[in-house]
Amino acid sequence: MAVGIEHKVDELLRESLKHRGVVEGQVDEIDLFPTPDGILAEVVLRDASALDQARQATEELEGRLEREHISLLPTVRALWTIENTERIEMVNPPGVPPELVGLLFKATLKSGTRHQEVWVAVTPSAQQVLRALATNDLAWLELIRAFLGHRLAIGGPSYWDPIRDQKVELGESAARYLRWRPYERLKGHVDRVFASVENARAFLKLLALTNRKARDFRQALQKLPGPGGAYAPGEHLPTSNDELYEMLLDSEKDELRRYYSQKLEKAENDWPELKREFQKELAA
Repeated sequence: MAVGIEHKVDELLRESLKHRGVVEGQVDEIDLFPTPDGILAEVVLRDASALDQARQATEELEGRLEREHISLLPTVRALWTIENTERIEMVNPPGVPPELVGLLFKATLKSGTRHQEVWVAVTPSAQQVLRALATNDLAWLELIRAFLGHRLAIGGPSYWDPIRDQKVELGESAARYLRWRPYERLKGHVDRVFASVENARAFLKLLALTNRKARDFRQALQKLPGPGGAYAPGEHLPTSNDELYEMLLDSEKDELRRYYSQKLEKAENDWPELKREFQKELAA
């Protein structure tokens, strides 16, 4: 799709937002992504109180562009911060073991001038996954904040709108993400490899022994330092970097690949002797 069309859509979208009363200070960013099906447009607001106007603006532009045979696929969402979280005590039904009943938390979110209460239901299976971390109420509140922060950071069509859906479930899959923090762990593994020329050399030697290329991230991933840390008896834990990698969001996978490439390039510039020692492994 021509760049000129994207520029035109961007201008029209900003004009439409302004016409609907959405001021520039309420808009955090507007991203356009050309696809075979049309132009994906994501409008991110700093103030959720302007969501209705922004959605009206994008719907009006969507109809206008459709008449010009241009398909606009808009997503309008807001940035939220977490003001507070609290645990809501529930009475177990008579005769039901406590481990079969989940937990409930309430949080207050803020976006610009708008506040929104949301509820987080923690499933019993998630409780089991997080039992090694959730040692007291304060630890639980920190985990709930981390879960909400991660959930609110997801953009695109799969974003969570806390106004329309005020209840969100923390299930086993999300609990495993919180338990192992795969992005932070893998990023830490990359940092460790490139912390010194000695570490980088040892890493490249591992790649050489297995005939792997340093610029192929998925190949290199298998030779980065592996999962580690304390875990509870009987707990299912990730046993490889590949397993940690598959827990990531697509956006996190892209960020991690870019981060690794930047670290590798910096290592080549800082320690040029590595290029001479590992020409095959560092070849493009």
